[in-house]
Amino acid sequence: MAEKLRRRTIRLRRADKAPRRVEAAAQLLRDIRGVTEVCIVRTDRIVVQYNVRQITLQIIEALLAEFDHKVDTSLLCRAIRALCYYVEEIECTDGCQDQAANTRDAFIARYLTRPHGCRDPRPEYQKRYL
Repeated sequence: MAEKLRRRTIRLRRADKAPRRVEAAAQLLRDIRGVTEVCIVRTDRIVVQYNVRQITLQIIEALLAEFDHKVDTSLLCRAIRALCYYVEEIECTDGCQDQAANTRDAFIARYLTRPHGCRDPRPEYQKRYL
């Protein structure tokens, strides 16, 4: 089966413009099977190259959203994103592999690398009253 590589620019919202947030988002994308290249272009843009037969832009952006990295929601970005989703969905109907396994693997890999424990930011005396 031939690879269908796509190169897309993902724009992050202004809240995610901190360099460490952008680097964390890029590192998350590097750990996903099917993603072949990740480059930080600016503080709000990440260029991703991926194999459409293994993962789609919609799944990549859902993973970013799941790990609290917000993508730009301007009208132009939403229109381009919808077009990309549609084109990739059509391409994937040609016999794409099971993408659920790729998504699950990405979540598991990220879960294993994150610190665990209580993440409740409230002081201890406020936690007792709930």
